[in-house]
Amino acid sequence: MDTLVPVTFRFPSRLAPTAKQVAVVGSFNGWDPSAHPMVRTPEGDWVRTIYLPPGRLVYGFWVDGVMWLDPEDEGRIPNAWGSEYSVRTVPPVRGTREARSA
Repeated sequence: MDTLVPVTFRFPSRLAPTAKQVAVVGSFNGWDPSAHPMVRTPEGDWVRTIYLPPGRLVYGFWVDGVMWLDPEDEGRIPNAWGSEYSVRTVPPVRGTREARSA
């Protein structure tokens, strides 16, 4: 069984300063904007920590009904609709079997 790892997502408010709702969507939540809504920090950015298994994440931000890429992602992959998804790798927790075998 994989150990879940806390992954913090941050959407900078400067990209959409008038945004009313921001969510993390991805393969890990069925691309459902209601699954992981983000909260606004006192500084104005949007954040959400989600516990996920190690591996490659394919995701984006759902900002007032529009998909946005993560400016801090580790890369991008094309999708079937002619645009892209953000990619991030979640490393295994140190000391687990996955970490020792890497």
